[in-house]
Amino acid sequence: MKRQKTPVVKQEAEHVSRRAFLQELGLGVAGAAALGLPFSADAAEQKAASADPGLFETIYSLRSIRRLKPDPIPEETLRKIVDAGIHAPSGGNRQDWGFILVRDAEMKKFIRDRYLETQKKMRAGAPPLSELPPDRQRAMKASMHLSEHMHEAPVLLLACAVKEYPPWGAANPRASQATVHGSIYPAVQNILLACRAFGVGATLTTTHCFFEEELKQKLGVPENMEISAMLPMGYPRGSLGKTKRKPVEEVLYWDRWGKKSA
Repeated sequence: MKRQKTPVVKQEAEHVSRRAFLQELGLGVAGAAALGLPFSADAAEQKAASADPGLFETIYSLRSIRRLKPDPIPEETLRKIVDAGIHAPSGGNRQDWGFILVRDAEMKKFIRDRYLETQKKMRAGAPPLSELPPDRQRAMKASMHLSEHMHEAPVLLLACAVKEYPPWGAANPRASQATVHGSIYPAVQNILLACRAFGVGATLTTTHCFFEEELKQKLGVPENMEISAMLPMGYPRGSLGKTKRKPVEEVLYWDRWGKKSA
């Protein structure tokens, strides 16, 4: 005769199962609490969880980091970061993407030189920093630093995607382009979140689009692919912190544009 689990044993089994599930999601104690999920852990588990940012803490502290240390990022960490990226959804689940991790010093300098040249051209004729609001001054100084020191970042990640979504293609170019970018940018966001979880700084840049064809030839990227995003990656100079955004009430509408109440 099969013995029934006692309530205590059953409760413990459910606790272990729930804990394993949450840990697999990377939520931990803080993430479970943010979702309103029951979760208990002993002191050792709570201490371990506090060292790893939970899901929502990771989201709310995902800042663009443009000042990076030259210290190398372990290959296994880079593999896990890209692996997080490819677990994002893609149109039709086609997964028509590829990710290049540029670590070669000459290639990074090639990119830096063209990136910096482009930034200088774009800033020509712009008002001096002193005329900008303080927050814009900080952003521009960080952007200038990245332009000048990009070759010092240990890794430049290039996220590539097909130029056209085959099922739609010429039938609706707008929908095709939206699907291409709607497929690759969730993967890029996953990569950014994984970077944050590993304590790696990164930022999404698109300035490379001004010299994309030359860059594609240099890297051997196929003609039918585009380089959708470039992410300089490295351990941050300085501390990480929470992002500052407009209150959600300013951008949230209900049922139609401009309707503020539910």
